[in-house]
Amino acid sequence: MKRIVAFAALLLLSGCSSTGSSDYSLYYQALRQSFSGGGSHVSKEQAAAILYASIGYRLNDGPEQLLVLATDSGGEQLWTSGAHIVIVTRDGRIVRTVGFAQDVAAVTPQKGQQLLAPAQAEGSGAASVRLEDFPSVPAYGVAVKCTILPRGLETIVILGRGITTKRVDETCRSDALDWSFTDSYWIDPTSALVWRSIQHIGPKNEKIEIEILRPPG
Repeated sequence: MKRIVAFAALLLLSGCSSTGSSDYSLYYQALRQSFSGGGSHVSKEQAAAILYASIGYRLNDGPEQLLVLATDSGGEQLWTSGAHIVIVTRDGRIVRTVGFAQDVAAVTPQKGQQLLAPAQAEGSGAASVRLEDFPSVPAYGVAVKCTILPRGLETIVILGRGITTKRVDETCRSDALDWSFTDSYWIDPTSALVWRSIQHIGPKNEKIEIEILRPPG
């Protein structure tokens, strides 16, 4: 799994080679800034300097770091940086991570189930069961039962701009790991883009906050 990081970087750099040295320089700058650290937030100036889709992520209330979009294929978006960090999302939900002390290696629907996109949440609440892999525990195929509910409209602020969103909460429980948590998503009511989320990625209650700094496309 850790080879994904190097592969993603190669994709970035090989993509630049066909568009000239200026693009190469911009990609290099994006990767360098994406793991350079700094203050508690990615600044508006730092985000504007990256001409490619990017997100800010924060692990366990730590400083915000920047990742760039390396691949967007088959409904999954792979975000990465030169700091050997990878976050893979589908419909805004984290389905795989690489590079953290506690990674989630896979999030898949239980047989006969479906991973409901957060944007598809409806008033009555929808229940589902998914399977998750945690190599550091180790625990594989852990059943996680979830119920997802909309919570109404909320305005959030990203890079100084107010954005009207629909908040959705997904409350989950794993009996096998005696682990309960609630993930939250702030979704564009029109485009279904998940602008911000707070998600738990392991039974030790590691959580990642993500916000879109520059949307794909």
